[in-house]
Amino acid sequence: MYTLYYTPGACSLAIHAVLNEVGAEFKIENVAVPNGQPRSPEFLKINPRGSVPVLKIDDFVMREGAAILTYLLETHKNPLLPESGLERAVALEWLCFANSTLHPAYARCFFQHRVLGDEAKDNPLYKPAIAQIQKHWDEIEEHLQTRDYLCDKNCTVADILITVIANWSVMMKETINFGSRTKAFFTRVISRPSFQKALAAEQVTYKVNL
Repeated sequence: MYTLYYTPGACSLAIHAVLNEVGAEFKIENVAVPNGQPRSPEFLKINPRGSVPVLKIDDFVMREGAAILTYLLETHKNPLLPESGLERAVALEWLCFANSTLHPAYARCFFQHRVLGDEAKDNPLYKPAIAQIQKHWDEIEEHLQTRDYLCDKNCTVADILITVIANWSVMMKETINFGSRTKAFFTRVISRPSFQKALAAEQVTYKVNL
C-alpha cells in the first residue's frame, strides 16, 4: 500500500497523477499548514526535511519527487517512462530539468514571498528571478515548435511535472507569459483523466490562462 503525503497543488500533485496513471492502490494525506507555520511533529517524524512529496511504501519512505516518479514507473510499467535507449534518456533529462532547474527557479521567488511578503516585488533580486523563469518557458515554447510533448508525440512523466509547476505561475508577483504552443501542451496534459482526478481529489483549480 502506498501513502502519498502532499500539499495541494505542490509538486506532489505530479506523483498523485502518476499513481492514478498506473492504477496503484494508495491513500493520500494532506500535510498542508498555514504560511509560516511548521509541519506537524507527526509528519516531521516521517520526513525531518519537512517537504513534500513523501511516498510511504508500506514501512519504507521515499522523499524526493524525481526518485519517487522513476520508482513508480519502473515498478508499474507504463509509457510515461520509456524503458531504454535515447527515448528514456530524453525523458529523464526533461524530468531532471523540471525537478532541478524549473522547480528551484520558482522556489527562489517563493522564498522571497515568505520573507518579504508583498514587498518581494520591490526586491532587486525578484525581477531577475522572474526573468529566469520566463527564460525557461521561452525555451520550452521553442522546443515545442514541432512537438506535441517534450519528448515528441508521447506524453511522459516530465510533461506531467512541468505542467504542475506551471500552475504556480499565478502566485508570482510578476506576469509569466506562456506561448500558444505551451498553452496547447498544458491543455493536452491536464485533459488526461489521471490529472483531472488528482486535481479534483486535492481540490485544486488549474489557473493558467489557456
